[in-house]
Amino acid sequence: MAWGHVSLARVLLLGLTTPFAGAADSKKEGLASEEIQKKTVYTGNATEPVLSSPPTDKWWKSNICQGSYCVYTNLRIANRRGLVLVTKPDEYNKVERIEAYLERADNKWEDPSLIAETEILEKGLGLTAKQSIRRGKPVSSWSPVLLVHKDLFEDVVKKKERTRLLEAAINYLPDDTRAAFNRQRNRPGHNPAESPRSIEEILYAHPFEVDLGAGYRQEHSSKHYINFPEVSLFQHDCRPNVAFYIDQHLQHRTTVARKVAEGEELSIAYIDPFLPRKERSDWVKRFRGSNKPCPCTACTGNNKPSQLKKSDKNLEEINSIKTELKNHDSKKVTISLIDRYVKLMQEEKLQAKYAEAWELAALNYNYLGEDKKAKKYADLAVQAGIVEGGKDSNDVVAMRVFASDVKGHYSYRYTLKRRGIKEPGK
Repeated sequence: MAWGHVSLARVLLLGLTTPFAGAADSKKEGLASEEIQKKTVYTGNATEPVLSSPPTDKWWKSNICQGSYCVYTNLRIANRRGLVLVTKPDEYNKVERIEAYLERADNKWEDPSLIAETEILEKGLGLTAKQSIRRGKPVSSWSPVLLVHKDLFEDVVKKKERTRLLEAAINYLPDDTRAAFNRQRNRPGHNPAESPRSIEEILYAHPFEVDLGAGYRQEHSSKHYINFPEVSLFQHDCRPNVAFYIDQHLQHRTTVARKVAEGEELSIAYIDPFLPRKERSDWVKRFRGSNKPCPCTACTGNNKPSQLKKSDKNLEEINSIKTELKNHDSKKVTISLIDRYVKLMQEEKLQAKYAEAWELAALNYNYLGEDKKAKKYADLAVQAGIVEGGKDSNDVVAMRVFASDVKGHYSYRYTLKRRGIKEPGK
């Protein structure tokens, strides 16, 4: 499913934003600087010339570098939305080769009449539904405006140097795109002019990630943080009503995972909802900008300790059962255990994560010869998979094949055969 396409980013403690140093500072650091759109940018090599503005019709490598990491731009891409990279030469070459796919971006709210920007209590600016929205309704699709190699944050030790590189990259974006990106600097309950988020903080608050894939004889990581400014309007919830994935063209797509009522907030999960409640809540406090624990119902229990205790127990049991269901040779899996898993997933309102759950249920029912239940949950897995990963995702294709002939699938009575139990009438 498409976090597979996208895994949650590693969380690191970040400090406050480092202010841009002036030209006098650049001399101390041995960095060349120049004015670009009335903002100072820096290059790690004072002997190389720096173009004041990149070309608008092609890819361009700037001379703004720190070690092996440089700023690359393409201001024409995605109907002049633009894209900037902070990465290594090999990784830049990969993105350049898929430019034709990036040009296919939709970059839109699918039906703007259904949603409204609204100030969300304890969270900041978010989205709410103007009217009831059905499950499976596409909400948005956006192309990225920034890719940053994850190793930058380990290889470039000084935060000031990273900040200069990242800010320079954002300064190259077209005006409208840069303005959209800068909206993410706002912190809930703070004056953005006095306490703006740094770019590092923005990346960790919205930890979308892609792996550009290994090249020939490549040993280093190709994982990048990837940013879609408009998506930041979805606030976090550990039990979200919207699912998302990043497709093969690097488009971020969102779809309603369960029916949304008029006036209800539209939310996504920025962190794995299967993590323990304390870990989720601490992450929200640390990275989402409010410096407060997660305010969602799954983390507050509507201020009912008994409800929280029950939810914590349910989640622990879900993860425990999932481990058994993923083990094809587990001796603990029974029909009642699978039934229990299904019930808990529904009780915890994890609709945005149903695809994997229903796939596991379908396969394990089939292992035990329950072909009717296997067919039911395979069909449900297809429906959920379309919401969470798109109609052409590998999981959806596989489940469609499975659902078309559950008894002909390798998994039919797999466990029973291993236990030496013969099929009735044979």
